[in-house]
Amino acid sequence: MPSRSTVWTSSWSWGAITKFNLPQGWQRAARRAVLLVALAAAVIVVRRWVHHAELESVPVIVPSNVPPQTIVHPPAAAIARRMLREVRETFFPPRRPRLAVLTFDDGPYPVETPLLLAQLQALDVPAVFFVIGRDVRRQPAIAARARLAHVELGNHTATHPEMAALPLEEQQAEIAQGARDIAAVTGVRVRYFRPPHGNYDAATILAARAEGETMALWDVDPGDWRTIPTHQIIANVIMHARSPAVILLHNGKLATIEALPDIVAAYRAAGFTFVTLSQLQARLPLSEINDPLPVRLPLPAAPASSVGEHNP
Repeated sequence: MPSRSTVWTSSWSWGAITKFNLPQGWQRAARRAVLLVALAAAVIVVRRWVHHAELESVPVIVPSNVPPQTIVHPPAAAIARRMLREVRETFFPPRRPRLAVLTFDDGPYPVETPLLLAQLQALDVPAVFFVIGRDVRRQPAIAARARLAHVELGNHTATHPEMAALPLEEQQAEIAQGARDIAAVTGVRVRYFRPPHGNYDAATILAARAEGETMALWDVDPGDWRTIPTHQIIANVIMHARSPAVILLHNGKLATIEALPDIVAAYRAAGFTFVTLSQLQARLPLSEINDPLPVRLPLPAAPASSVGEHNP
């Protein structure tokens, strides 16, 4: 739909054409040009809206009863329904319980993971670790400690490959081996799977389902996998808050560990309760988990990090 600025510009330009008493042929050409510009602007707005609706159609937790191809390539009807829902929610915003899940990809690592566990314990906040099977085998004591700290463990494959580049059989082998590694060290049978880098195709969903695991993504991504300072991680998590929020963070990043006190404090001050993924699913239907609402949270005046800024 055209924005108010588009309509205003079009009407102003139309008046300007007649004001200058241009020849009739020039006026017609100018009017066509204005119409073309307005049409082009409207097309750009609609295309951006469609792209936004496509992104918003990506589920946080992939439903087990939806065909994988529909998840990967949402049909036009699904995108149109999403766009209509956005219009409806603009005028009649629904309510969502303020629940948040801290998820950490990769690891465990010998230095950063114990620091992360200590920070989570100090903050008295639950979390989900999507661990790599290979690294669980390398750090069995730390993986076992995470389980004893009541961290929910998820599967992040055995070796962290680019899943969409592999055939179905190899993807399933990666998921199966990752689950075996986690079970052998911790005794945990994982429920959730997250593909490395969030990259997947229809075969990834099929492979996860074949192994009895639910694919889980996220709806808040601060980009902490890059080398960014603590205050930027805090700002990104707060500015992109959702309700409910499934927050993507990374194991092995000292800046992320240092950002946690401010992130947790800001969310709690806004009435959020931190839960695990399984607790989130126990409290909310998938229709609400996969349709999170933006929430405005105030940014803290300054990071309350205890160690200062780190950029691993």
